[in-house]
Amino acid sequence: MKTVVRCLMALCLITAVFADDMNDIPGNSYEQSLLNTIREIQSLNHQQALDRTRILLEQYPHSRLGQMLYADLLLAKAGPLTHFGSGLEVDQAVQDFKHEIRQRLQHESSDAHQNMYPGNIVFLAENQPYAILVDLQSSRIYVYRNEQGTPILETDYFISIGLKGAGKEKRGDQKTPIGIYHVTRYIDDGELPDLYGRGAFPISYPNVWDVRKKRTGGGIWIHGTPSYTYNRSPWASNGCIVVSNPDFIHIDQYIKPQMHTPVVVADKIDWLNQEQWQSQRQYWLKTISRWLGDWQSLDHERYRQHYSRQEYHAYGRDFKKWDGHKRWVNRKKTYVKVEYNNLNVFNYPGEKDLVLVQFQQNYASNNLNLISPKELYWHRKDQQWQIVYEGTRTFPKPGANIVAN
Repeated sequence: MKTVVRCLMALCLITAVFADDMNDIPGNSYEQSLLNTIREIQSLNHQQALDRTRILLEQYPHSRLGQMLYADLLLAKAGPLTHFGSGLEVDQAVQDFKHEIRQRLQHESSDAHQNMYPGNIVFLAENQPYAILVDLQSSRIYVYRNEQGTPILETDYFISIGLKGAGKEKRGDQKTPIGIYHVTRYIDDGELPDLYGRGAFPISYPNVWDVRKKRTGGGIWIHGTPSYTYNRSPWASNGCIVVSNPDFIHIDQYIKPQMHTPVVVADKIDWLNQEQWQSQRQYWLKTISRWLGDWQSLDHERYRQHYSRQEYHAYGRDFKKWDGHKRWVNRKKTYVKVEYNNLNVFNYPGEKDLVLVQFQQNYASNNLNLISPKELYWHRKDQQWQIVYEGTRTFPKPGANIVAN
């Protein structure tokens, strides 16, 4: 039993006193029950740990981690255990359980998500009540409530990601993509095999930036868990983001496919204090305002300075072709007025100095009036932010067919 205790202690880098408060989120109750059991083992309260594990398995009979702890505690009654997970014959399963315990303990001991702002979310549109933020390194998915453009933490859940980790590049690599997406639809569990649990929310991978980077694959979903287990280990899917079935039912209230709920998938979230977060908001309001002002001025030389000569590419046009096209389009303009609403601004995860700006554009001129959803990718080079892609946002609705990752 001492070996089990040492392994559990090693997984928790800092021994801390954890709050026992529970809310009505199913996964939180399960996680607290699991961590309470582990703390009893750490404290050498073997009988209490066994009693807690029995209760845990009565409530969550499909908890594979709970079953392993129970088996270890029973074996400990017969004699000392040689290693963590002595009741298992498969080494990989032991490593998966260690990984899960480590992820859950580290999340419990950190308060960054409670006291800081997620740097990836700069602005949330007025028509987006919630946004989903995924931290792949922490095996966590966060739900943020939109309060007048400010993200307020609503809740979070434990997740499983791709078997080979993060950073999807090609079909079949079993990795979870890093990027900014939106939910495209809901698929009921009646249309799916048991592997996908209580349902699925497909997301819009690959997006414009993924296509530009020649990333392939598809069928990346947020979905539930097979009925034979409560949750999957941290790295276990073919690239999807997997939550337990109770958590999937709970998160359903926050995801609105018809409103294209944003899903920001980061390898690791960059947490900011309030001053840092407010500063970047103000910067991007000014940057967008300058760009629109120069566009409306009809001074093409000023306007074109906002676009990258080396990196701009959209709709088959590089900067030179874009420049010629814009000069031709604007040759007979007597005025241009551009307004926007429903502004999203995201620091793009996994890319250095890349920002995605989305909004509803209201364009008016003497010969054209148009309302359209727009998105722009801005890249900073040599201390200057410039547009490297500008286009109309599209919202294709994929079918329910299961796409091989």
